[in-house]
Amino acid sequence: MLAIKWITKIRAKISAKIFFITLALLIVFTALIYAMLLLFLPNFYLDYKKQKLENGANLVVETSKTGSLQDIESAIDDFASTNNISPFLLNSMNQIVYIPFTEAQSTGQASTAITVGASSVTTFSSESNTSVEKRLTINGKPYTLYYFINIQPLTDISSVLLLFAPYFLIFVLILSFISAYFFSKRTVKPLLRMNDVANKMARLDFSENLPVNSTDEIGQLSRHLNDMAHELEGTLIDLQRVNIQLETEIAKERAQEETRKQFITAVSHELKSPIASVMGQLEAMIHRIGPYSDRNTYLKRSYETMEQMSALVQDMLEISRVDSADFEMSKTTFNLSTFISDCIQQEQWHPEAANRRLSKQITSDVFIHANQKLVEKAITNVIHNAFQYSKNDDEIVITLSQTATSWHFSIYNDAPKIPDEELTKLFDAFYRLEKSGNKTTGGSGIGLFITATFLEKSKLSYKIENQEQGVKFSIWESEST
Repeated sequence: MLAIKWITKIRAKISAKIFFITLALLIVFTALIYAMLLLFLPNFYLDYKKQKLENGANLVVETSKTGSLQDIESAIDDFASTNNISPFLLNSMNQIVYIPFTEAQSTGQASTAITVGASSVTTFSSESNTSVEKRLTINGKPYTLYYFINIQPLTDISSVLLLFAPYFLIFVLILSFISAYFFSKRTVKPLLRMNDVANKMARLDFSENLPVNSTDEIGQLSRHLNDMAHELEGTLIDLQRVNIQLETEIAKERAQEETRKQFITAVSHELKSPIASVMGQLEAMIHRIGPYSDRNTYLKRSYETMEQMSALVQDMLEISRVDSADFEMSKTTFNLSTFISDCIQQEQWHPEAANRRLSKQITSDVFIHANQKLVEKAITNVIHNAFQYSKNDDEIVITLSQTATSWHFSIYNDAPKIPDEELTKLFDAFYRLEKSGNKTTGGSGIGLFITATFLEKSKLSYKIENQEQGVKFSIWESEST
């Protein structure tokens, strides 16, 4: 509320300020024009009148050079009627030869001219009149043309202007007030609109555009503000997009770091027990304590333990290489059908797999384009787990099918159903359904973790699910990949 009141006051101050400035400028400008009329109009009019009379008199003089007395009289009549004066023509004896009778009667200047002529004065003036004479020759005889310039109207003009000044001032005030009001309103309105839009831009709201109704400075400023708003909006969208990507990358990096820490902790725990076991066996054999005096038996056990540790370390090295930043996801095209068949045959050579009931539905010549090493390692782990955790009379079903744009691999084996809450944990590092920790029956718990890691790096989809009498693991390439 305080902000709204403050903005309203600012707007009122701006509007009033522009209004009074405009009003003052109009009054001052009008006063200057009026003062110029008072100072310069009378003199300007006098100069204009003199020049006009001078031109008319010169025309009469030019007529006298070639015309007769009658022609001159006609020219004097035109001169008198055109300029609304009473000129008269004198001879060398200063006697009036001709005076326009109509003009003399209408203006009352004839008697003045006659009186002047009788006194034989060649140049005469009064307070309100100035006489001018022009020498001319008619038929070889000298004559003088007299006319009077009446300056009384000039004094009247100045007086009238002074008397009209109050009324003119009132008119100017009213006109200036109205003009200043509409001018300030027209000027302030777009500025206030710009202020509103600028405030919204400051709050990162670019939803409103300024109307561009003119090509003047205000119109150009409105256009530039619109362009700036569009540029800022685009930049803000780009920054938000980059920020979201950055947050995603940071979250991913944190998750990877947390997984790495958990993995190192689990690895340390997994290696701690076999190392302690081997060290204990070796120390007991060195001192020939109890049954450990039979070195051949316990050396073999220690060797088997070290083999398990070597396999575990090898698996961890493979995961480490895949997670490293410089790991190259090189892709090749290879025959997946041939590899699966070879892998099944290799598992069947194991003596414990001789009695498995194996069913295969493998489409021949299924070629895929992927990282061959990662895909083969993942599928090898899945097939090995199916044979390892099956009993002699259990059924194993392996299928590989292909569509126009994708392929699908699945392996099923008879096994007890896995609790639903355990399904999502099977892909965690060192997680085992076998809680005893026996590596022979429960494995190391890292096989499915490696499988999931390799499949995700290869951008392949996978899932494990319970069937009616067993468990099914599926791997496929989504059609959008």
